[in-house]
Amino acid sequence: MPSKRALPNDLAVEQAILGLMIIDDATATTLLASLEIDDFCEENPQNRTIFSAIKRIKDKNEPVDFTTVTSELVLMKQLDAVGGFDYLKLITESVVSISNYEFYLNSLKDYAVLRRLMKSINELEDVYYNKGISNINDFINYADKRITDVTRSRRVEGFKKTKEIAGSVTTEILSRINGDASTLTGITTGFSKLDTITGGLKKGELIYMAARPAVGKTALALNICFNAASRSNKPVAIFELEMPSETLFKRLLAARSNVELDKINKGFLTQKEKLKIKDAADEISRVPLYIDDNSGTNIDDVIAKSRKLKNEVGEIGLIMVDYIGILGDPKFVNRNDSRQNLVSSYSRKLKELALDLKVPILVLSQLTRKVEDRDNKKPQLSDLRESGSLEQDADQVLLIYRPAYYEEQGISLDGTNSNFKKKNNNGDMPISSQEKEKPQTKTADGADIVTINLAKNRNGATGIAKLLFFKPVGRFDVPAEETENAISNFSDF
Repeated sequence: MPSKRALPNDLAVEQAILGLMIIDDATATTLLASLEIDDFCEENPQNRTIFSAIKRIKDKNEPVDFTTVTSELVLMKQLDAVGGFDYLKLITESVVSISNYEFYLNSLKDYAVLRRLMKSINELEDVYYNKGISNINDFINYADKRITDVTRSRRVEGFKKTKEIAGSVTTEILSRINGDASTLTGITTGFSKLDTITGGLKKGELIYMAARPAVGKTALALNICFNAASRSNKPVAIFELEMPSETLFKRLLAARSNVELDKINKGFLTQKEKLKIKDAADEISRVPLYIDDNSGTNIDDVIAKSRKLKNEVGEIGLIMVDYIGILGDPKFVNRNDSRQNLVSSYSRKLKELALDLKVPILVLSQLTRKVEDRDNKKPQLSDLRESGSLEQDADQVLLIYRPAYYEEQGISLDGTNSNFKKKNNNGDMPISSQEKEKPQTKTADGADIVTINLAKNRNGATGIAKLLFFKPVGRFDVPAEETENAISNFSDF
């Protein structure tokens, strides 16, 4: 076995920090707010003891100086152990300038993080060689979490004065051109109406997009991912848990080529359609989309793979997860916990990942069946599954309403249909749907009218955007002005 190596540390930096605190009480007060004993290496026990003495003095609300530190060490019976008066004199005389304390503090903190990192690596090595592992992926995820927990505590910038922030923020705001996607505060969705209400998908934000099954949330999310990647030229990561990547690619082909997905799946294609598909495939291949279609993906996999992708490609434009309700249960999570608590923990971890990687994360979610019990079927925030946690963690929540979905099932939007009729308060049957003015659900060219409700926006106003959904090809479009005017009477949320 190789001999034990010394842990990373800088004795001179530790001495300078202690010397600064001993010669200036105000500096001692400032530094103690940022220091803990593990910032001093255990291989330098004399420095840890002196730090403990200084902290004890301050805890008693007494001033720190050479005399009080010496007296405290005597009370602790540690004066000789630290090297006596000679060592205290050495560290105080090593101080060049009090104004340099931030440099020494940053250096001390860096070494402390490096020591924790090396200890974690050594512990992981010990687990591998002496305890063994049963599953390689689980061990890698565990190792990634251990390392991430350490590196997350690395030195970051402290408080900033508003004077420091004002210049960059003001310049950024004034440089924007109204309605220009290139100057959005976040990455574009590719739909101007949606960008108007969201301001784009912003770095560090967690966005939930929810709908009932088969309403079109995956299709819309896929459209957004393609638009974001193609228009920003930034990589977009897609975690698709419900279908293989080949199926997802066929959906993209249909949307980009305008050839019906059913024809693509069955292979009944004309020569012209084949040429369209080839052109669409060439277009898609040039877009930086990264698809992970592992149906067994769990939350730790999403975190680890996202970090790995960022390390490989640099900045990520967007991460999309389809969908949170079927994320797998990591081995290191208590399997006896309720599904609601598990999903809540996944949501918090996704928010932390968005902040850590400085990337927007778009997460799909289903709505509860409560939507079906209402006459108008319009979703509300309370319809989110595990709504308490998802709504709380989300920066934005987008609810999708496609009334044609219900017509396809023979359900009218006023609550009357061939399978269900209910009496009003007087015991009379309601007016039939034929007698009521039917809301417009489709355009003249057969597109479904879809309403996107920004029901929550932590950093701005809520609002409504209308899109057109061409279901056979899975493509969403922004309505043209004349179409927008024609559907303007379509009731909003």
